[in-house]
Amino acid sequence: MENYPFKDYEICVFPDALDEGANIEIGYMPGKLQWLLAEKLIQLGVKVMNEGIGGQVHQDRKLLTGDSPLASNALGILAANELLKVAE
Repeated sequence: MENYPFKDYEICVFPDALDEGANIEIGYMPGKLQWLLAEKLIQLGVKVMNEGIGGQVHQDRKLLTGDSPLASNALGILAANELLKVAE
């Protein structure tokens, strides 16, 4: 998809490795997904910045992303700081 709005962006997302194995093995998901998020985003021209989950956040232009629920606090701080810049 040439006109994907986030093509050439860098982001953090929940890693495919967990959705391929661990989450299925522990029963979090009922079975194999039809497609994997990071894999699909890469196909659309997005650069995924993380492989695991550790609370990593990333900002590319106005897009703020995090790798998992572990990133919630850091993502909130990043978002608040960006909102403060706009409010100045």
